[in-house]
Amino acid sequence: MKLIKADHDRRLEIAGVPGPVRRPVDIDQSRTGFANLRTLRVYRFDAESVIDGHAEEDEVFIIVLSGSIELTMRLGSEEGSAVTLSAVSDSDGFACVAYLPPKATYRLVPHGQADIAYVRATPVGSRSPRVFRPSGRLGSSAVTVLLDETTYAEKLRLRLARIDAAQGEVAFAPISESEANCEALVHVRNAMAGTITMLPISDSAPIALESWDTVSVAPGERPTLRIAAGSAFVVIVLSA
Repeated sequence: MKLIKADHDRRLEIAGVPGPVRRPVDIDQSRTGFANLRTLRVYRFDAESVIDGHAEEDEVFIIVLSGSIELTMRLGSEEGSAVTLSAVSDSDGFACVAYLPPKATYRLVPHGQADIAYVRATPVGSRSPRVFRPSGRLGSSAVTVLLDETTYAEKLRLRLARIDAAQGEVAFAPISESEANCEALVHVRNAMAGTITMLPISDSAPIALESWDTVSVAPGERPTLRIAAGSAFVVIVLSA
């Protein structure tokens, strides 16, 4: 396992966007050593931004982590209708994730400040663009699996969970048995101030995590997250 910290001072220029854009999370294969899971990048877009992007040769999940956006996806001559995506933690039934196949393009317009994650892998085939709504499936009294999408994309898998330890410490295994041989990134975000620790399966030292932290998990590793009493976190698990 490897802890990868966010850099909130990182900025870059994007064509058509006034002013530098913040990209606190910028993880690629040079940092993880992964073969299939190519990148995880999280941007903070401001309200006046209009983002015209391209999936290139990859399949892409676009995940709204905070705020809301209007997203229009296009594949070849087929252009879909604009859809609203809202953060999974407060989406109230709105879609929170979009899937882009290779060669697809998109236009993204934030309704206000919004944190948007992009995760990429390179598939062999292609699916149609699609959006996903949270299911709100309870894993336990303290764990709500908001979205568990493991079948639509060719390589990418995605799990979004909210963990509320209001009644006492909670242990959560982010990597399922079926994903044990996958490359994975586990990204955590505070839903309420608190403490979260990742425990490896070996005798290695636990990793203390903060909001915006990401841990790369190699195939064969199945760590456990320990959420301290009184804490609440949204956990994003990305694998390929």
